[in-house]
Formats: sequence, C-alpha cells, structure tokens
Amino acid sequence: NLWAQNTISGHSHNDYEQKRPLSTAFEAKMGSIEADVHLVNHNLYVAHDADEINPSNALDNLYLKPLAKMVRKKKAYPMVLLIDIKSRADSTLDEIIKQIAHYSTFIKANSPIQFVISGNRPNPEKWSSYPRFIQFDGRPSENYTPEQWQRIGMVSESFGKYSKLGQKDIPQETFVKMKTTVDAVHAQNKKIRFWATPDSKDVWQALAKMGVDFINTDRPTALRIFLEEKN
Repeated sequence: NLWAQNTISGHSHNDYEQKRPLSTAFEAKMGSIEADVHLVNHNLYVAHDADEINPSNALDNLYLKPLAKMVRKKKAYPMVLLIDIKSRADSTLDEIIKQIAHYSTFIKANSPIQFVISGNRPNPEKWSSYPRFIQFDGRPSENYTPEQWQRIGMVSESFGKYSKLGQKDIPQETFVKMKTTVDAVHAQNKKIRFWATPDSKDVWQALAKMGVDFINTDRPTALRIFLEEKN
C-alpha cells in the first residue's frame, strides 16, 4: 500500500505565489517546494517572470534563511527545495551555491534539505564539477551516464506530453503511458513529479495510484488533507 508507506508527498508548485510562501507548504508537509529564481546584479530574486521581480522577494529572505533556522531548531523534516533557474544557467547556479554554502547547516551530509536545480540547468557533463549538496532535476527523455544519475535529485516531466492540458481527469490510455514513465524512473531509484497536472482530487488519486512521488499542486493544504484521508 503506497499510502501506508507514506511514499507519496506534495510539490508546492510556484510556492512563492502563495500568500504565505514556505510556511503554508511547511505546515502542509509538502515534500518538495518550488522557487523560480532570476539573477540580477549578484542578487537572486524569486519570481516567475523578470518583470515580476520584487526586491523584497530574495531567495535568501524567502527560503534559505528561514529553512536554515528550521534546521538549527530541529523543526525541519526531509524536503526538497527545487530551485528553477530562469536566468543564465552557470552564473545563476554559481550564486545559488554561494548563498547556500553561507549556511553551514545545509552543506552537512545529514542536512534534511535537498537542493535540486531545475529550469536552465548546466549541461549534464558539468554536473560532477558542482558541490555534492547540489543535485539536478532530470528528464525522462534525456540519456544519462551512471555518474550523472547519481547527481539527479528527482525527475520531472510535463503532463502536457501525455495529455491535452485543461482535462479534468486522466484517461486510461494516458494513465498507462504515464505509469510506464513512472516505473522507468523508479527503476533508476529516483523520484518523479509531473508539472501542469490538473489540481483535482480525481487527478491526485490517479497520480497516487500510478506511484508519482511528488504530486504537483497550487493547493498544498487541500492536498495534505487529501493525503491524510487516504493514509
């Protein structure tokens, strides 16, 4: 029973757009939290698009500092901070590493916080040159060497590759295709999420049934209640 094993969790999609970024996802025990970042003048700002940047919404203020505090106070549970790079891959990642490394608690081997880089990722051939506390978001369509697989923190894919967006449920034919992808990722001992999935109980149920590890949602609290009822 997948529910009983508690292997299924939530992914707080574009978490910074919540009224209470991080806090709502944390209270809802989301296993993964997403922050889109832009590098501007050596600062990392959290926003979906560059024209939405608010100087008060720095990655450090919204996520790194409060997460470090949670870890120090032993209040953090194992979770992924999925950092989706919207600006240039290499220079943005260099700044992300610098800011994460500022907190010694994050770079310890037993840190409960996993940092996974998505969006504009460096070429997989470069992954081994980055510190071990940095992992990457894989894609089912990409081919990786065994060494590169070791640096993958999760695998993500668009729901739109399997089904027309806007559907309220997942037809059987689509379910089978998605489950095949899920099984292939699990065969590599990695976790998977699909982005842009419809945010409904029927879809959550189908995603859980096919074994998706992180259910993508803009409704963390509602998803948590759903998962608790299923457990």
